[in-house]
Amino acid sequence: MKTIKTTILIGSFMMLLSSCDVVDNTDSKAFSKPIPEALMTSAQRRYSDFLTTMDPNLNNFRKYAQQSTNVAYYDEDNYDQDKRKIGNSIEQSLYKDVLIDLKNSKSLIEEVKAISPSEIAIKKNKIAIIEIQTINVYQTLVDIFGNIPYNDALDYTNKPTPKFDDAKTIYLDLASRLDLAINNLDVTKTSFGNADLIYKGNVGSWKKLANCIKLKMGLHLSDVDNAKAKSMIESAYASVLISSNSENALFKYYNTENERNPIYNSIALETQYCPTSYFVEELKSKSDPRMDEYFDSNSKIGGKYIGAPYALGSTYNSVSHLSLKLADQSFPGVLFDYSETCFLLADAANRGYNVGETSEALYNKGITASMQYWGVNQTNINTYLARTDVKFATATGSNNKERIAYQLYIAYYNRGFEAWTEYRRLDFPILVAPKDAVAESKGKVPVRNIYSHLQKTLNGTNYQAASTAIGGDLMTTKLFWDKN
Repeated sequence: MKTIKTTILIGSFMMLLSSCDVVDNTDSKAFSKPIPEALMTSAQRRYSDFLTTMDPNLNNFRKYAQQSTNVAYYDEDNYDQDKRKIGNSIEQSLYKDVLIDLKNSKSLIEEVKAISPSEIAIKKNKIAIIEIQTINVYQTLVDIFGNIPYNDALDYTNKPTPKFDDAKTIYLDLASRLDLAINNLDVTKTSFGNADLIYKGNVGSWKKLANCIKLKMGLHLSDVDNAKAKSMIESAYASVLISSNSENALFKYYNTENERNPIYNSIALETQYCPTSYFVEELKSKSDPRMDEYFDSNSKIGGKYIGAPYALGSTYNSVSHLSLKLADQSFPGVLFDYSETCFLLADAANRGYNVGETSEALYNKGITASMQYWGVNQTNINTYLARTDVKFATATGSNNKERIAYQLYIAYYNRGFEAWTEYRRLDFPILVAPKDAVAESKGKVPVRNIYSHLQKTLNGTNYQAASTAIGGDLMTTKLFWDKN
């Protein structure tokens, strides 16, 4: 379990990060120059770890989505974002551990002299792939905090106290950068090869992922800038998207101590995390065949899956457990998958955007893709799709938006950040805050994470300006795209 380093707590956050800011490109007998491919690989791993881990110091999004709960410790289940200084950990993880490595990798690649047309194309591919990942991380930061350091970020030598930029303005700039990166990809050439632990350097796959990110960003803008959303979504659809589970953006972990999926520690080595009674009962109510994939079939109680009451605590062996699949050290981290693409397109179709198919067809494809990914056989998939409470016209939810949101929520199992994000955006399913939730939550599920204490104490003027601009540094303050 990573904790905030003592050096950060007692020293300057900005000085700490500046130590990793700009790579020293001068020759040195004492130190060898960093390898850009290794920096990119490290950034991929750190970002996947951030999204995948169950570490309560860093990632409590599964809890906010009420898909899992800690049966031994309840502070984070009750939305205490302050005790563990979670904002500090998120900033360190995404700015220092991910974005700095991406920045330095890009700087080193830009120094490489490319002469032939093929060398030039490969260099452009590498830079574009780094840019796509950088955009994705900044989008994640915005979706967690709202306004964030952006234009002044990562320049800790010259701008040690960065100002915060407007979240929507950042989104629009990221969209422009994403278009440029997509246009710079040459699918006939290679890139990072095996140093890329997501797509093995396959440029065509990166183009599909980039368009999926564009699709998601467009939908996030749909309630605040419909014209821009329509343009982004229809452009992404007209290009190429992830169109099968074989194209999923998965980060590869290995069966070794330093390269294994971080969930392994939480499930195989600890006895604290269990599925919530809410999530279990939702799946049971529809005889969802994913139950045997999502939960440990050896942990049934009286022949049935029993979830743990959220944030109330339970004896570990009195409730069912998370799937042992998740405890496999090599179980991949998921950045984007086909079922997600289908459900986002279903949402887009429901909003009237031109994405080639009906909401119903895409909804059914999303359910099917999710079940196939988890290993459900086609007979059970067909039986599930035929249920009255699953068929699109009569499914759970009072309208098409809610029906899509509900099945997307179920498909986002083990992807807590995305489940929480789309819950905030689509306002469904209805989640109820626990009775002992911290007073700061005002009896509601958090819709953002509060800023880090380091920003408050070391960058106070800019922190205060950002807090005022968003309507208060509160877990109840909605992000710019969270309108309906």
